[in-house]
Amino acid sequence: MYQPIKISLQVPKVLDGSTQVTLTMRPPETNDVILAQKQSRIIAEGNLVDDNAEHEAHLFANLTNTTREFIGSLAQYDYLQLQKAYDCFLLPIPQFAARSALLFPSSVEASPSKSSDDSA
Repeated sequence: MYQPIKISLQVPKVLDGSTQVTLTMRPPETNDVILAQKQSRIIAEGNLVDDNAEHEAHLFANLTNTTREFIGSLAQYDYLQLQKAYDCFLLPIPQFAARSALLFPSSVEASPSKSSDDSA
């Protein structure tokens, strides 16, 4: 099962008056992608076009429960970590588990263990 991924920020940022040192990205759903596509359409030379960078920023804001402006204010390294986390969700579940554990070990520690699921 896909689990949220916890991303430690190298450069903490303030969101709604609170300093964020980590962000948690939840697994995306198809509707998240559709909404981000709608939010990222711009008119260029009289034509409606999709802005891929804006699409990704809106998508990451939605998946981390932040804002587009907050995502845009992140240090480039931290933004790249969001991209890596998102890429993990595009893998089949066994590969997702291995890749996210390698890149974001704090997410594995924070996720419920299999033994606690069995006892519930």
